[in-house]
Amino acid sequence: MFALVAALAQVGGILIDKIILTRRQMEIRVYVPILFLFLVISTGILYPYLGKINSEAFQPYYLFLFFLMLVVAIFWNIFYYRGVQSEKVHDYEIPLLTILLATIFLKGERNVHIFIAAIIAGIALVTAHLRKAHLEVSSGTKNLVLAVILMSVELIILDILLKVYSPVALYFFRTGLIFIFFYFYFRPYLNKVSPANMGLIISTAFLGTLQMITKFYGFQQYQQYGVVYTSLVLILSPVIVYIGSTIFLHEKIKFKTVVSLIVILAAIVYATIFGK
Repeated sequence: MFALVAALAQVGGILIDKIILTRRQMEIRVYVPILFLFLVISTGILYPYLGKINSEAFQPYYLFLFFLMLVVAIFWNIFYYRGVQSEKVHDYEIPLLTILLATIFLKGERNVHIFIAAIIAGIALVTAHLRKAHLEVSSGTKNLVLAVILMSVELIILDILLKVYSPVALYFFRTGLIFIFFYFYFRPYLNKVSPANMGLIISTAFLGTLQMITKFYGFQQYQQYGVVYTSLVLILSPVIVYIGSTIFLHEKIKFKTVVSLIVILAAIVYATIFGK
């Protein structure tokens, strides 16, 4: 359930990001700091009730991982929003790369049934984006590819940090420190944002908080195979994004995208039944 909610929230967030950055043409230097401000606020509301930190979090090992997470997150956010601003909506590689990295580096994540289902779903998703035997790419794809790689690396680090942080606590401190960095890095003019755009930013901040926290709880819900199983379900989100972009952004949807959705759903059902 957590993974499905995360997938749906991710879909809404990506579509709103695209609307703000392309249709409304808001500058990244203004959008990103404001977004992280509201991410901090929305998570901060939950912190008194769900925020917990283990004393082990202050050990050098976890402090190093926390710092590494911040660096990785800052870079992928910069690459991601630059890519979204110039490219069609697509982030289909994120769950697949996360699954592969988790299987390699996290011993507890090695389940044959879930891994097979994830690979089948991933292949179906990538195939849906093939055109004349080549992946559809353009000039802005480099930023998105770099963002995807760093996102996947961060998710592996986050899974380790969740041993000493509750999901809400980890996301609160993560977004808070990243907001401080982006505020001083971009120095945005907050008074120039229209009420309509501010409403969209608040909406995507709410969805972003919902997506990340439910994703973290998904990692914990399936204790042994949390990262791989949650990422498998998240493979759904890029397909749903394409369907949503057809409705709201008037981008064309292809028959093979629908076929890939059916294959992915079948893979998730298989993993749910046989992967536990």
